[in-house]
Amino acid sequence: MLTPMDIHNKEFKRGFRGYSEEDVDAFMNNIAGDYEKVYREYCELKERCDSLQDKLTQYEKMEATMNSTLMLAQQTAENVKVSARKEADLILQEAESKKKQMLDETMMNLQKSQQEWEKLKAQTGAYRAKCRAILTSQLKLLDDMALDGEAAAPVASDKAVAVKPAAAAVAVSAEAAQKAVPDHGSHDGKDAEKDANKAK
Repeated sequence: MLTPMDIHNKEFKRGFRGYSEEDVDAFMNNIAGDYEKVYREYCELKERCDSLQDKLTQYEKMEATMNSTLMLAQQTAENVKVSARKEADLILQEAESKKKQMLDETMMNLQKSQQEWEKLKAQTGAYRAKCRAILTSQLKLLDDMALDGEAAAPVASDKAVAVKPAAAAVAVSAEAAQKAVPDHGSHDGKDAEKDANKAK
C-alpha cells in the first residue's frame, strides 16, 4: 500500500514543456497531507477492526462454550429427569410392594387372630358346658340327697324308739345273768380259810 512518505519522495522525470515543478510539488504536498490523514485513519480503523475481530472471535468462542455448556446442562437436566423418574418409579414400586406385603401380613394376622378367637370361643363354650354339666350334676345330687334325707328321717326316729326298749331289755338281761352266775372267788376264799383252821 502506498504510504505518505512514498508520495513525498516521489520524483518525476523532467520533459520538454512539462508541468510546472512548483505546482506539482505543492499539489503533491497537499495530496501527501490528505493521504497521511486518510492513512492514519485507515490504520486506526484497521486496529479497531482487528480488535473487534479479536473480540468477535473471543465472543464466538464464548458462544460456542456457552452453547456447549447449555447443551451439557440440557443433557444433564434430561439425565437427571430420567434418573429422577426411574427413582420415583422404583420408590413407587417398593412402596406398592411394601404396602402389599403389609396388607398380606395384616390379613394373615387377622385370620390368625380370628382363628384364635374362634378356638378360644369354642374352648370357652366347652368349659361353660362342662361347668354347666358339673353344676347340674351337683344340683341333682343335692336334690337327691335332700329327698333321701326327708325319706330317712321318720324311719330313723322309729328305729330310735324301738332301740331304747331293746337296749333296756338287754341291760336287764345282762344284770340278771350276772346275778345268776356264782361268785367262784368268794367260795374259794372260804374253803381256804376252813382248810387253814383244820390244819391248826
